[in-house]
Amino acid sequence: MHVWVGYATAHGSTRDSAQRIGMRLSAAELHVDVRAMREVQAAPAYEAFVLGSAIHSQAWLPEAKDFVRLDGVLLGIRPVWLFSVGMPGALRGLACETVVGWKRVPGPTEVLEGL
Repeated sequence: MHVWVGYATAHGSTRDSAQRIGMRLSAAELHVDVRAMREVQAAPAYEAFVLGSAIHSQAWLPEAKDFVRLDGVLLGIRPVWLFSVGMPGALRGLACETVVGWKRVPGPTEVLEGL
């Protein structure tokens, strides 16, 4: 399985988390690319996604939300796992649920409501 671990980071912490996730998935013998969301041009090439963003003002960064909006149809038919990185105060009250394991994303509107 070809998995993209995509991230949007403000200061590098989310990139570091994405790299650790990528190492764990690689150890499970998956083919993994860890790259920033703004760097990926051919998302359909991936069979599964692990997507994460830094949280600022209790929301994902704009580039992460834009990716989900633009590629929401694709994300709705592939396995997706979402993660967020932020200070405890920034995460408090965040509407997005913590997702454990693989999850099929129902569509961009429902995902963005939580972002």
